Amino acid sequence: MGPRGALSLLLLLLAPPGRSAAGCPAPCRCAGTLVDCGRRGLTWASLPAAFPPDTTELVLTGNNLTALPPGLLDALPVLRAAHLGANPWRCDCRLVPLRAWLAGRPEREPYRDLRCAAPPALRGRLLPYLAEDELRAACPPSALCRAALAAQLLLLGLGLLHALLLALLLCRLRGLRARATRRRPPSAPLAAEHATPEPSDWR
Repeated sequence: MGPRGALSLLLLLLAPPGRSAAGCPAPCRCAGTLVDCGRRGLTWASLPAAFPPDTTELVLTGNNLTALPPGLLDALPVLRAAHLGANPWRCDCRLVPLRAWLAGRPEREPYRDLRCAAPPALRGRLLPYLAEDELRAACPPSALCRAALAAQLLLLGLGLLHALLLALLLCRLRGLRARATRRRPPSAPLAAEHATPEPSDWR
């Protein structure tokens, strides 16, 4: 165990019990502003939804994490270090938020061990040095297809609704026109047809 590990262990042993019981998410252990969730078999589904906002050091090393929920690290304003190594990261579009967080760090040296475990095209690549386009291009086609299909169905539904409203409007206008035609009085006879002959014309 190195000096850093010994210091973390010492902080855990000296942690006040109140913080662990009240503000520390299970199954992690907390010591002051250090939150240790390392080597607990955490996955995307079992990862705590949030961490104490005053967390300055977060340990997620040695779990089964393939991605992190968007905004998880951004919600920790005083976080100085996040230990993320030894996880099977899947480098696709779900890692775009994590890559953006790493890009905003003043130092990248602590994150040089973050390597992609999947997909095969990016396996072994260093996550902090991947371009965002590479991550987006690695998204499963099914996810992109579902998004495109949802957009097309939405447009189709709006088009059908527009056509239905237009048809109802035309039917309404035709009904009003037919009703107006039935109620219109017959035209008055022409004056010439009913004019009385002049006396000079009588013979």
